[in-house]
Amino acid sequence: MKKKLLITLFVLIMTAVLSVAVLAGCTDDDSDGNGAKVINIVVPDGSPAIALAKLINDNAAPDGYTVNYSVVAGATQISTAIANKTADIAIAPTNIGATIYNKTGAVKLYATVVQGALYMVGKESLAGDTVQEKLASLKGQTVFNIGQGGTPDLTFKYILDHYGIAYQATDVEDESYVALRYVTDGSELLPMLKQGTAKYGILGEPAVSRANTNTGTSTVFDIQELWKDVTGAQTAGFPQASVFVTTELLNGEHAALLSWLSAGLKDNAAWAKSNPATVSEVLASKGSTSLNGLTSGMIEACNLDYVSAVDAKQAVNTYLSALYGFAANTVGGKMPDDAFYYAG
Repeated sequence: MKKKLLITLFVLIMTAVLSVAVLAGCTDDDSDGNGAKVINIVVPDGSPAIALAKLINDNAAPDGYTVNYSVVAGATQISTAIANKTADIAIAPTNIGATIYNKTGAVKLYATVVQGALYMVGKESLAGDTVQEKLASLKGQTVFNIGQGGTPDLTFKYILDHYGIAYQATDVEDESYVALRYVTDGSELLPMLKQGTAKYGILGEPAVSRANTNTGTSTVFDIQELWKDVTGAQTAGFPQASVFVTTELLNGEHAALLSWLSAGLKDNAAWAKSNPATVSEVLASKGSTSLNGLTSGMIEACNLDYVSAVDAKQAVNTYLSALYGFAANTVGGKMPDDAFYYAG
């Protein structure tokens, strides 16, 4: 009897010990095992990833932190990573960040880093002397665009609306409107341009340079310049992609981390233009599939520039206001309030 009792007690004790161990393994521990806080930075492939290249290449972090980087396919994965709390810092389309803020309040805009990298390329030049005449000559033609419902699509539609030029999302061409069709990314559109199944397309760098080099196209519009004309912005371009930081890191305890982040992002543009081959290499190591063979010219055309949230506020408001007036859901149904902008 005593033997059975001892066996029962032993089993109960071991079960309790194992349960504690399992529970300990399931806790939300954000350290690396050596006491350093793990910071996960996520960025979509393309020009936003180039804005992070120097930090990745330096492979450094402030004392007390371990930083991991991931390059993902698109903005949808950024939203998911923030929602799942698997990203602490992200570079994302500015309107996507505004949407996340409006819906969850989980992030703040820390800085803008890509000031527009969109261009229209064409196999043929456009008729007309003015911008409006050239855009009007696209009636009866099809313009392919990357990312339906995303920044390239929204900005082009906004420009067409400004000039009173009708458009439809259709594969039927008609002289009364511009036909709009969509592809997932530049890698899908480039073969179409080369084969002649697409005549005009809106792309981001570095796909624009690849199109003009390999498919017989030329740049017919700089979307950044068109945006300046239609919005009355003081400078060309718009805050296409921004850095968003989760509110947990903005409580004053992580000043060293944020200072390190700012310094690396500020130095990135000049460094990247001087080291295009290294940029391609380090980004490929983190998951990029579209940035091989970069040149200094491609990187320069990405319009990389770090602007703090305080200094970028007016440009961001102009950009988001235009999108909000066009389609409120593109910024989360309302304009973000002042708390959206990190003021530290």
